[in-house]
Amino acid sequence: MIERTKLPKRFLSRIFRACRVLTGFILTSILAAVPFGTAAQDVRAPSKAEIVAARELCFQGDYQGAASRFAEMARKYPESPAGEFYQAVTLIWKSYVDAVSLASGTRTFDAELESLLEGVVAKAEAQRTRANKSTQDEVEALYFLGSAAGARARASFFQNRAIPAAKLARTAQDYFDELLKLDANFWDGYYAPGNIYYAVGLVTDTPVGKVATTVVGQKSLPTGDLARGLSYLKTAAEKSPVTGVDAKLALLQSYTLNENRFEEALVLARDLQAKYPGNQTFARYLLRIYSGLKDRVKLTQTAQQILAAVKDGKPNFGAFMKAEAERYLAEAGKL
Repeated sequence: MIERTKLPKRFLSRIFRACRVLTGFILTSILAAVPFGTAAQDVRAPSKAEIVAARELCFQGDYQGAASRFAEMARKYPESPAGEFYQAVTLIWKSYVDAVSLASGTRTFDAELESLLEGVVAKAEAQRTRANKSTQDEVEALYFLGSAAGARARASFFQNRAIPAAKLARTAQDYFDELLKLDANFWDGYYAPGNIYYAVGLVTDTPVGKVATTVVGQKSLPTGDLARGLSYLKTAAEKSPVTGVDAKLALLQSYTLNENRFEEALVLARDLQAKYPGNQTFARYLLRIYSGLKDRVKLTQTAQQILAAVKDGKPNFGAFMKAEAERYLAEAGKL
């Protein structure tokens, strides 16, 4: 029978301490061996929460604040396309301020927009070719590549450059088709293709669309599908954490400017205006909707609220909005 040897307490204490140190060393070694893209991924790209918080400033009408946040994001995460891309998106939203056309905005920021999107494409392509990239890396790279192509197509279309617009829109659709095959539940991936399907569906039978079809050829053109476009936009509006408000604005534009579905537009516009009272774009849509519905009382009330915001000197409620409100107020008096 083997006798048990009693070890001194001091000796046991040293053994336990040594075990703790060894365990810590082993855990550290294991964590260090974890592939890049799990624990290290937060260092490489901004979180959805960071992006959403900055985008909220844009929706509130604080375009400078949003742009500054995204510029800082680009510096903090130099490998990620997110900072430059959402700076570009902020410029698109800013272009709606005081724009005569509610749908197209102004062309004031086109050069800056293009410069930012060039950076987005370069970083997204680098992300796609990164060694040991994950499926999520591929999905996000496709998202930024498709979104950048879509934004460029939009700019080209409103610059009356039909052929480049068509080619870029088709490129965007191809990227998003690939993305949604990889991850059909990547909800932010439904907004841009939804916009493209709908917009192309609108122009297919216009002179611009016919010229594009003749010069480029049907196989190189993007697909137009109004129903599919609206379906994608509804999906994004309901489920997308980052592009949900963008999708709601796109639906608002479609219902108000193209579909004459003013009742459905009103639900969206009221919700957006209640949540973001400082955003003049939503206020302008309310004016347009109440005019379409021929609701004299609500049109008058909304115009007066805008004039009060102008009087109070609220940002983005200047001379242009004053003239818009007065024009609709005069229209209300004739209903």
